Amino acid sequence: MIKITFILCQIFLSLLFSQDYYGAMKNVGKISENGADIIIYYDNKGVRAYMHYYDNRYDNTSFYLFGRGDKRDKSLQLESLIASEGSFWDGGVYILEFLDDRNRILINGNRLANPLVLLKNDKDSRRILGEPLKIEDIIVDDSYFEEYQGRQLKLSKYEKSGFGESLASLNNLILTKKLSPKAIKNFDSDPLLVATFLFSENGFFSLSTSTLENYEKNIYKDGSYIVDPNFKGYTYKTCGDDYDPEEDYEGKCNTLNFYQNASFSGDIVLIEVEIHSTCLDDSCSHEYHQLRLFNNSKVDRNYGGGWYLISHKSGVRCDELRGGGSPPCL
Repeated sequence: MIKITFILCQIFLSLLFSQDYYGAMKNVGKISENGADIIIYYDNKGVRAYMHYYDNRYDNTSFYLFGRGDKRDKSLQLESLIASEGSFWDGGVYILEFLDDRNRILINGNRLANPLVLLKNDKDSRRILGEPLKIEDIIVDDSYFEEYQGRQLKLSKYEKSGFGESLASLNNLILTKKLSPKAIKNFDSDPLLVATFLFSENGFFSLSTSTLENYEKNIYKDGSYIVDPNFKGYTYKTCGDDYDPEEDYEGKCNTLNFYQNASFSGDIVLIEVEIHSTCLDDSCSHEYHQLRLFNNSKVDRNYGGGWYLISHKSGVRCDELRGGGSPPCL
């Protein structure tokens, strides 16, 4: 009976996800020994993978890869998070191409000086580099498994400085315990609070003078407007509720919405920020930001733990209830 149960569990796990391992080593046993391996998992969401690049003479680099796709695809385009020397950053898109009936894989991306060619189930790689990461230990951004259905939205990298410095300052305040224990706990557990701190520190609004309320995301469904329970966040208003929008000729009164999709369970958190100025036209657009934050909470803050701003993109977006996407608005 126990044996039958074990077999059924193995069948269930194979249906839940499958995996492929590739690797290659060079100059084994020499000072110049180097190599790489990758473990690729396929599940009902898509693809997640972990690649380890090793060089006996230099620091190692870890690549966390994730995105849409399945076992039948001949090539994959995956987003990436790169980790090296205690730091994390957005590595952009990596392309994986399967060759020779999937017995080899070609991997190309920005961080690689040359494309890698790895062999399926390479024994030297597994022996030298060790057991690959388990699926539950691969850092992912769940938002990249979703397919966007709205109008095209053009975003670009936010180029102004300040956000990185502000985040480093916040991490230092937490490390040196210059904040209250309650504040430290709140910042550690709430990426939305981290985002509001960054925008306030960079002059977008004042936390101390703005009014605060819980954010509610309205969507149109089945012929009526409802609140989407998957989203949570904060709304800050730089002017009081008693201000007259008809007299705000210069658009100085802003409403800032900070929110995240709480149904996403990945380690990297997508924070969306809308900045609405006073506008009496139905076709108005607003400033829009996407921040991806990662809390390396498994490591002591003295050794690389704390919050990382993985990426920051911005642009102008139309109201989602009027089609979303970039202007011109509907």
